[in-house]
Amino acid sequence: MRKAELYSDLDWIENKFSFNQLFELFYTLARVRYATPKQLQPLNHRVATKTNLVKFCESGYLDGVSLVKNETAFYITDKTKQILANEGFNVKVLQKDFTGQTLTHPLKITDCILKLQGEEHFYNVFYPVFREAPKYDKEFLRPDFCVVLKKKSVNIAHYKIEFCEVETEKPDWLNYLLIKKEKYEKLATDKNLYSLWWKVWAGKLNLPMCKEKDFCFSVRCFGNIKRDWEGWQFNELA
Repeated sequence: MRKAELYSDLDWIENKFSFNQLFELFYTLARVRYATPKQLQPLNHRVATKTNLVKFCESGYLDGVSLVKNETAFYITDKTKQILANEGFNVKVLQKDFTGQTLTHPLKITDCILKLQGEEHFYNVFYPVFREAPKYDKEFLRPDFCVVLKKKSVNIAHYKIEFCEVETEKPDWLNYLLIKKEKYEKLATDKNLYSLWWKVWAGKLNLPMCKEKDFCFSVRCFGNIKRDWEGWQFNELA
């Protein structure tokens, strides 16, 4: 069945752009969670016009929230998530809806993810939450997001795990980051990180399990701060 027949309320797009282009944009939006028209338009200027975005909202594919002054951020609906699943996209890694009071920080995260998405070996992004060992009864660390970079060499897939932090200047900024650094160092000593946590996420990401001796992660910090910390990479926040 033709896509225009399968999704009859989208038949108007046929002479404008392809369904594949539309679904790719929807999936990118799903991965970053929230994005403004300004963030979406460079991805596909034909799909992400303001007029089209409004039409997608009217058809129940997108919804919008105005938690940033004079700006609307869009996100996918359950209807779109189901369509993406039907079209073969990996929806197991998609994050639940945002429940905060402002989208200022999530939209900065979106900027960073879209920048990383342009890197050659970008594979996927997800949003883990860690609970503190050994009881795992309270939240311990919540990275802004985690990105997986993947490259293939001689039929063997190699991947890299990066926890990412998006930081803006705040009082006692350095001590704040030092505490976070200590948490990542503690996380690295958790024996269940590989055998339980990564086993679950590798399955969701459709990645093969690496050997335990090869399992590791690094941290990438986006912000106007630089430190020479082992295992950390610092990038300026645009």
